[in-house]
Amino acid sequence: MAISPPSDIILDVARAADPERLKVATAKLDQLAGTAGTAFADLMPKASETGAALTALADATPVVDPAPSAPFDLHRARLRLQNETALASRVDGAAAAAGDRRSKALESFEAMVLSTFIGSMLPEGAENVYGSGTAGDVWKSMLSDQLGKQMAKSGGIGIADHLVAGHVANLDAGTAGAPPLRLAALLSTVPRI
Repeated sequence: MAISPPSDIILDVARAADPERLKVATAKLDQLAGTAGTAFADLMPKASETGAALTALADATPVVDPAPSAPFDLHRARLRLQNETALASRVDGAAAAAGDRRSKALESFEAMVLSTFIGSMLPEGAENVYGSGTAGDVWKSMLSDQLGKQMAKSGGIGIADHLVAGHVANLDAGTAGAPPLRLAALLSTVPRI
């Protein structure tokens, strides 16, 4: 059952009140409601008198012609255009630099993933190629790092492109910056590649 709390509360209070006091309160409210309209009407002539006084004052005030506009200055216009162009190119340059940093970060991420893949594919027992022990492991990881970087630099396998597309989709869907639990729920619905 739907209720309307303010009216139900008022009705409950009215029902609980003494009937005589309810009649007295209702009469007072009716009396105030009747006089409120006349009190407002009494104020109206005063407001119209004030308005007439303001109109008379405005009519008595002399009107001053506005100053003529300055003539067109070609030098100032050219300087303003150059400044606006320089500022616009600076903003475009900053956006390009931010995009360049983003693409480098994505390329580095793809290089790291590819390095891990390549490192797991390189042969384990090739001491005559890499050397033995810790030095051999370091040379093997350096080789896989360089191969991963070069593959990512040449276009990679599309990991960075997939991440950018997913980020743009998140921005469009409004999920960028969402709490981790919400993102985990969204990721669980995405098919794995």
